[in-house]
Amino acid sequence: MQYQSFPGVKGSSTSLQKLAALRLPSLTGKRFLDVGCNEGFFCGYALFNCASQVVGMDKSAHAISKASVRFPDAEFINQSWDSLPTGPFDVITLLSALHYAEDQAELIHKLMALLADNGLLVLELSLAPGKQDEWVKVKRAIDERYFPTRNKLNKILQGYAWKVIGHSVMQAGDPQQRYVVHIRKFKPYAWLLMQEPASGKSTISRRMFGGKPDTKIISGDHIYQQMSQGEFELSHKMRNLVAADFSTATIDKTTLKVLEQGLAGELAQLWADRAGFRDFVLDSYVPAEYRQQIKAALQSLGYFPVEVSWDDYTPLTKVQESTNSARQYETYLKKEQSALACECVRVSKQLKKELKTLIQWHLDSPGSGKWCTGTETICVAGWAVTRDYLKTSYRLYVSGPEGEAQFTPEKTRTDVLDDVFGSAETAPAFWQDHPCGFSFELPASWLESGFELGLVIHDARIPLAHIAISQPKAVSLSTQLVQGLKWLWG
Repeated sequence: MQYQSFPGVKGSSTSLQKLAALRLPSLTGKRFLDVGCNEGFFCGYALFNCASQVVGMDKSAHAISKASVRFPDAEFINQSWDSLPTGPFDVITLLSALHYAEDQAELIHKLMALLADNGLLVLELSLAPGKQDEWVKVKRAIDERYFPTRNKLNKILQGYAWKVIGHSVMQAGDPQQRYVVHIRKFKPYAWLLMQEPASGKSTISRRMFGGKPDTKIISGDHIYQQMSQGEFELSHKMRNLVAADFSTATIDKTTLKVLEQGLAGELAQLWADRAGFRDFVLDSYVPAEYRQQIKAALQSLGYFPVEVSWDDYTPLTKVQESTNSARQYETYLKKEQSALACECVRVSKQLKKELKTLIQWHLDSPGSGKWCTGTETICVAGWAVTRDYLKTSYRLYVSGPEGEAQFTPEKTRTDVLDDVFGSAETAPAFWQDHPCGFSFELPASWLESGFELGLVIHDARIPLAHIAISQPKAVSLSTQLVQGLKWLWG
């Protein structure tokens, strides 16, 4: 069944809308990993957004084969998350897949261990209702899975910095709302009070942090005084600058000289050493034009610098900006992938008009427009419900140059009964007792030569569709854009 959506290929997941909902940061120059990448839609976006390394992994071999054709500049690995690639990665995505893990908490911790110190894990999942710290078994259209309550998620992530960004895009059959969660590693805070001398820095630091044993207050004035008296191991350049004409009344001038000579990194390292890699407050004047250098130096040492006078946290990507990026990526995909020569599935419906009120059916897979790499087997899946005098058991047949085969529907599809009859409980007793869903596989050669799919009822053959490969053809960019917009906006 086609999962991810691409221009001209509709899947069960609306991938562009999901991309916008994820609100990813800029990926320029970053290392990107998508766990459960399917056909590589988000890996393609990472390439489009100038990531330096893009890795996608999925346990489905034929999904990986398609991803490799769509995005040859990315690295795709056919394996489960029991064996993860070597990190670190700056951004990792795990989308609509956590509920398949045997130990969901362990998988999150393993992915966090792969993150770079400044990395971001983007998690998309559903949260179960309830106020307890528990896993809740939720019945879905296709199976039953365990989902965490909000309190369970809070317990799993208590060792990290995280935030629920908002809703993700719902998908047909979803019993619970999906959410997007951004997760980062905890870092020690460096609270930076760097205003002008005599502006109240010392009073503020005492009022805000005095008496907190886990937060050390570092006085820049005191550090400079110790430096001038020969304490600490310093570079020759730093020692000479501080020692020359030092006095407690001219610390602002000393600080300016140190920073003008490019010693911001050495100064930040000295403060960090005094803090012992834990939260600390810096009470030290830094000229405005050098404050960003100090923050960058502390960040490179593993701290999360916060300037107390304002919030300096990198703002979350705005909704409109994220949506625009998704649309630009769509345009890019249409332009770049229109040049790729890849055979596609063509499904031609054949059910006679006079039988359409008696037979309702749907083909989930393969879908028209689905890419074929020629290596995978064909999964034929869907459902069929008959009415009135045709309401009886049936078999499915496939017929073509490769021969003929018949199959029996074996899947109970309550979602189909809900859709066709209003609810499974009010559906005819026959369809409550008989499965209407089918799924079977055929060799790839059947698709290459084309075959007919239909029903056998009372020994009569009723054709439903002819399924074959269509040869790739060039489509103008304007036509692609029109088709893509129709698909995106329904």
